[in-house]
Amino acid sequence: MRILLFIFFLGFPLFANDEITVHLTTQNNLAPLFIHSIAESGSGFEKNYLAALEKVVRFDFDHNGVTQICSSPNGSATLDILIDQKKLSMKLTRGKISKGVDQIVLTGDLNKDRQTLHRIHDTLLGALYDAKGVASARVIYTVKTRKTDQSSQWVSDVWEADYDGANARQTTQENCLIVTPTFVPAKEGSRARHFLYVSYKGGQPKIFAAALGEAAGKRLTYLRGNQLMPAISPTLDKMAFISDITGNPDLFVQDFSLEKGLLGTPRQVFCAPSATQGSPTFSPEGKKLAFVSNKDGTPRIYILDIPEAGTSVKNLKPKMITKKTRDNTCPAWSPDGKKIAYSAMASGTRQIWVYNLETGEEIQLTDGNGHKENPAWAPNSLHLLFNSCTANFAELYMINLNQKKAVKITSGPGEKRFPSWEPNLK
Repeated sequence: MRILLFIFFLGFPLFANDEITVHLTTQNNLAPLFIHSIAESGSGFEKNYLAALEKVVRFDFDHNGVTQICSSPNGSATLDILIDQKKLSMKLTRGKISKGVDQIVLTGDLNKDRQTLHRIHDTLLGALYDAKGVASARVIYTVKTRKTDQSSQWVSDVWEADYDGANARQTTQENCLIVTPTFVPAKEGSRARHFLYVSYKGGQPKIFAAALGEAAGKRLTYLRGNQLMPAISPTLDKMAFISDITGNPDLFVQDFSLEKGLLGTPRQVFCAPSATQGSPTFSPEGKKLAFVSNKDGTPRIYILDIPEAGTSVKNLKPKMITKKTRDNTCPAWSPDGKKIAYSAMASGTRQIWVYNLETGEEIQLTDGNGHKENPAWAPNSLHLLFNSCTANFAELYMINLNQKKAVKITSGPGEKRFPSWEPNLK
């Protein structure tokens, strides 16, 4: 039973199609934006390349949760794009205010230039709308494939991509099953490079750490039994994980340092007789954990104040926050501390829900066929990634809380799961 519950908490292949509807109460009206087609005067690029660049610009401004592309410049903000002699200029005008960039050199490499466009988008969005853009953020996730076309064995590795799924590239090469990669927050002013993940290359699941581009990571945990579902606190001083070293899958915390890794010995912070705990996620200040437990029957989401070292865990009473639905899994605490996203069963299908910590509301975001799991927040606490699964099919989707649509960002071979968004984007 415990093995099955571990699999349940990690997510499982189910049935879906590509169409996903989103239920949102949109409180913020999207600002209309008209984008003029690229003007070019001896740009030095082929028309197909220019069309690809414009497509990137339109995607960014149409999925940022702030602006929405419209068909007329009347009464809307406008974006002008000029490419002259392989140099890019962009000007965003809203009312009487204009902000822009001039003479940015383009390389002709679409992957490099699209990242330049993402950064420009985030800069302009912040300048004219005082909003935090996430177009320049990266995401990581796993891609699961068969070892060979005829093999019954599966392997998965960690991949990195731009926020829109483009420029995807494999980072680990371990020839085994890997699950639940999660970025380690970087110090202020730096970009995240390191991530944690769980590897089955030794048979039992153990926690590893790696840097982007490293083919193999370094093992972090050396406890007996299974260690799963690592999470690093945003304050960079603790790691939470699940371990069955005591004979039951329970919640543990261990001190952590970005420079030295794990410190001291892990301590059990919650257990419940004959129950399985899973999927810890830290509050932004690092003093609370949300996690899954089936201690009261069906798996629910609970919140726990992390006890001080030496505190008995026998009498701790975490708060159950999900009561509308059953089979809750994979909570994710938003960076602004106001929301927890999770997956829950609704009318026979797993959907993405959000719990509002300020109002106590449980809000269903997605609907339609297909099981959606593993929500991950962007640094702006507005966008979410999740995977939608079928029997042998899983792709990543992105939504934001101000728009009633989900967009698929991955495609191609392999099952994509367990997205993690780069934190602390500066």
